[in-house]
Amino acid sequence: MTATTRLGTTNATPDWRRSAACQGIDEDVIFSERPSMQAKMLGICRGCPVRTVCLTDALAYETGEYMVWGVAGGLTDTQRRALRVEALLGNVPNLEQARTLTRPVFAGFMHQWRYWPATVVAAELRKHDVIASPVTVRLALWWTGAHAGLLPPVAGDTRHTWMVVRDECRPMVEPLRDRGITNRNIAAYLGVSRDAVERAVKSWHGQDARGVKTA
Repeated sequence: MTATTRLGTTNATPDWRRSAACQGIDEDVIFSERPSMQAKMLGICRGCPVRTVCLTDALAYETGEYMVWGVAGGLTDTQRRALRVEALLGNVPNLEQARTLTRPVFAGFMHQWRYWPATVVAAELRKHDVIASPVTVRLALWWTGAHAGLLPPVAGDTRHTWMVVRDECRPMVEPLRDRGITNRNIAAYLGVSRDAVERAVKSWHGQDARGVKTA
C-alpha cells in the first residue's frame, strides 16, 4: 500500500503507510485482479512490517458490497470478503496472533496443513498447546499462501465442487442468504467459486420444487 495512492487511514497511525513494503509499487499491480500480479503483491506483503495495520484499515474502509480491488493487508479482495462474513458470524481474528503463526517456528506445520480447513489446523495446534481461534488460524494460513477454504479435501471424492456445496453446505449457506449475504461473499467465505454456490442454490430450489428432502 503506497503513501499516495491507496486508502485513507482510519484509526491507525496516520504515518504507517510510509513503512509499507509496497512503497514504489505501481498501483496497477496493487489493484490488479490478475493471479500473477496478486501473487507478486502477496509475496511483498509477507515481508511487510505494517501488514496488520494495513489489513485493519482495509477492513474498516470496505463496507457493504463496496470492496477495494486487489491486495491489501496481505489478502486478496476475495479473502477480505471471507473475513467480513466471518465477522458477521462473530468470528474476529487476533491479528497479532495470526502474524505469530506465520513465523518460521510454525512454517513447516502450517505448510503441511495448507489445504485443510482452519478448524482442523486449529485442532492440531491445540495438541501442541497452541490455542488459536479458527478464524485466526485461517488468516495465518492465508498469510502463508494457503487456500484455507472451509471444505476439507476428501481422498477419492470425484464430485465437482458445486456438488460438494450442494450435498454438504446447505445448512451453512441458507442462513447466510437469509441474512442478505450475497452468493459472491458466501463463495469467498467457503473458498469456492461463485458459480459453485449459484449452481448449488439452483439445485436446492429444484429439489424443493419437486418435494425432494435434503439434509
